[in-house]
Amino acid sequence: MGQFSAPPPAAGRLRLLGVLGLCLAACSDAPTAPPVPAPPADLEWTEVPGNPILEQPTCPTWNCLGMSDPWLGRMPDGRTVLWVSAGGDAGDGGPVVGRATGPSARQLTFDASAPQVTPRDGVWDRGRETVSTRYDPGTERGTMWTLSYSQSFFDDPAIGQYTSSDAEGTVFERPPAPIYRPTPGAWDGAFITDPVALRTPDGSWRRYYVGAGTTGGVGLLTSSDGQTWTPHPDNPVFERDLSGWDQGFVGIDVALIDGRYHLWYSGYEEPLDLTSTPISIGLATSEDGIRWERAEANPVIRPGPEGAWNELRIVSPSVRVEPDGTLLMAVHGQNREDANGRSLGRIGLYRYGPAGE
Repeated sequence: MGQFSAPPPAAGRLRLLGVLGLCLAACSDAPTAPPVPAPPADLEWTEVPGNPILEQPTCPTWNCLGMSDPWLGRMPDGRTVLWVSAGGDAGDGGPVVGRATGPSARQLTFDASAPQVTPRDGVWDRGRETVSTRYDPGTERGTMWTLSYSQSFFDDPAIGQYTSSDAEGTVFERPPAPIYRPTPGAWDGAFITDPVALRTPDGSWRRYYVGAGTTGGVGLLTSSDGQTWTPHPDNPVFERDLSGWDQGFVGIDVALIDGRYHLWYSGYEEPLDLTSTPISIGLATSEDGIRWERAEANPVIRPGPEGAWNELRIVSPSVRVEPDGTLLMAVHGQNREDANGRSLGRIGLYRYGPAGE
């Protein structure tokens, strides 16, 4: 959740899930924002009319194979911004990332220069996907975090941190090295993805991410300056439930609301069949962001009705707190036709609170 806000063709995001049964996407809110009241407890998530948002054009275009991994935020001037990973003809064998902006989350247009992030050979981060960003009004620059790799997200995954060279946050400078790479043989040694940036009220930084190796779950990196990161000694701080509906994870977002940490995550029952396994969204909360409790009502959002754009799965929640205290969530959805090779999926919206926007 932030102030500002790709899978390869066909193989894409859900191929990754089929191999590991675990992945996430997320973002965070700015640390200096005023406290946000907790949303009313007697409301439920409802689908926003008009889903899915954003048109999926016919090929050849950079996003004609579908879109996933949404990150929903707001620009300093009040515009809504949405980043997505996508597949199409611009990736040259790798993921691409584009940005759409507009007056609201239902009125978005992709930037004319999209995609903003494309593969580049000969560097440690040839591929970049699962974007989350944050805008710093003090420096008038943006920071972007991604899953980054030179070979593939299984061979050499790392977390990259990038600073924009423009106030609009469209051009990001490439650092010489990642901020984190897992150790071979560690709990997250096989795979990491979906970094989530969150700054706490005391000014320190937290970064949640998905990892898989000797086990699978959500890991945490901490930092005092937002530049140098240390793995938490209790990693993973949130684990899948091998006896529940969420035996595997597929996408998270983390926010600090009314003094309590909220973790939204996509989950499913093993084994994962890419053509038929439903995926829903659950919620866990925590007083300290380390020890989590699953909501009794889980999953809090289930796939849509038969024939809908999201009838099979909803993945990668990205939540934004609205000025009135309600919550707006962007998700990546798939129906059964998509899962059988038609598309990577589409992006839709859910709201927790009275209808609006």
